[in-house]
Amino acid sequence: MLNFSLGKGINKINYSVKEIGEDLEIFITGGHIHIGGIGLISDGVYNILSVRNHKEFELIQPLADRLKKYHDINILIIAGIHIDDITLDDIKEILENNKIAIDRIDKYISSEYELFHEFE
Repeated sequence: MLNFSLGKGINKINYSVKEIGEDLEIFITGGHIHIGGIGLISDGVYNILSVRNHKEFELIQPLADRLKKYHDINILIIAGIHIDDITLDDIKEILENNKIAIDRIDKYISSEYELFHEFE
């Protein structure tokens, strides 16, 4: 299990990686927590679904694109972030922090699963 947060104040985003058997569930939450989008990675491909008028896919897509290399792991990503009166600068900060989160999650999965799963 991996839990961490990036950002401060209203821009604080929480990341959680949990094992479900040999598969993984990743939560990305912040502000008013809800489900705004989901991604499912399986066999090296992914699908993303978003709730209408939600932009969580902007956090899910780059993460799914990075993690699709883990062919032997099904990965479910659930994201829900709602921040009232968010500014363009806030959005930019969250997206930049998401890049850091992607690196951290990828490193965690690689270190935990490299002995048990084959991947590129």
